[in-house]
Amino acid sequence: MDNQSFLDPNYVPDQYKVPYDVIELPSQGLLYPNKKSSVRVEYLTAYDENILSSPNLLNSGKYLDVLIKNKVKDLGFDHDLLLDGDRLAILLFLRTTGFGNEYVQYVFKENGDMVEGTIDLTTIKSKKLDIKPDQNNEFDFVLPTSNMKIKFKLLSSKDNKEIDDIDKKTMERNGGLSSLSTLKLEKSIMEIDGERDKLKISHILKSPKVKILDIRKFNKYLSEIEPGLDLKTTARTNGGESVDCFLRFGKNFWFPEV
Repeated sequence: MDNQSFLDPNYVPDQYKVPYDVIELPSQGLLYPNKKSSVRVEYLTAYDENILSSPNLLNSGKYLDVLIKNKVKDLGFDHDLLLDGDRLAILLFLRTTGFGNEYVQYVFKENGDMVEGTIDLTTIKSKKLDIKPDQNNEFDFVLPTSNMKIKFKLLSSKDNKEIDDIDKKTMERNGGLSSLSTLKLEKSIMEIDGERDKLKISHILKSPKVKILDIRKFNKYLSEIEPGLDLKTTARTNGGESVDCFLRFGKNFWFPEV
C-alpha cells in the first residue's frame, strides 16, 4: 500500500471491495440526461442489513431509496430521476442475488381459494421501452373519444413521490378521497392540442371535454409502453399446481424465510 492510499479515508483494499454486476435498464437510458443504458450495481452485503432492519426507514418506505443510492455506483445523475421500471429492475437484481430466486406470496386459485405460491424470480422478464421519445423526452397519443392530441412524459421516482405527498394532503382535506389518478394525469400530460400551460391543462382534464374512456385508453397505452418488468408470472403451490398471478413487491419481499 502506498502512502497516498493509506491517507485516503475512502481507500478500500481490493480484497474487501464489494463485487458488482452490470444491469441493463429497461428504459435503455433514452430518457436520461446522459442516455445511460446500463448501471453497475453492487451485491447486498451484511452492512445492508442495517438498512433493511431500520424501523424508521421501513416505516417511511425510504429503505428502497437508500438501497438504490448505496448500491448503484455509476448512475451519473440524481437517483430520484430513475423511472420506476428501472428501479424495479435494480431491486429485483438485489433481491435475487441477495436472497435467492424463490419468493413466496399468497395467490388465488381459479376456485377462489387463497394459497401460498412460490415464484421463480428468474422468470420475471424485462419490458423495454420500444418507442423513442421526441426531443423533449415526450410521447404522443390521441384521446380516442375527444380526438384531442396530447404529449406526455413517463414519471420518475421523484415525480411519484411529489404526487404521493400532494395526495396525502388532499385526502386529509377531502375526508379520505384520493386524487391519485388525476394527479398522475396532470403530472404526466405536458400538452393538450398545443396547450402547454399546466394550469390550463388541469382545467381541460377536469372538464367534460375529456371523457373517462379517454383516460382509460390512455392509461392502458401507458402501461403497454412503460419500461420495467412484466410482473405477470406463475406460482407453484405446495400441491404442485401452477397458478397464474402477478408478482407483488412489498416489505416481505425483503424478508424471506431463511
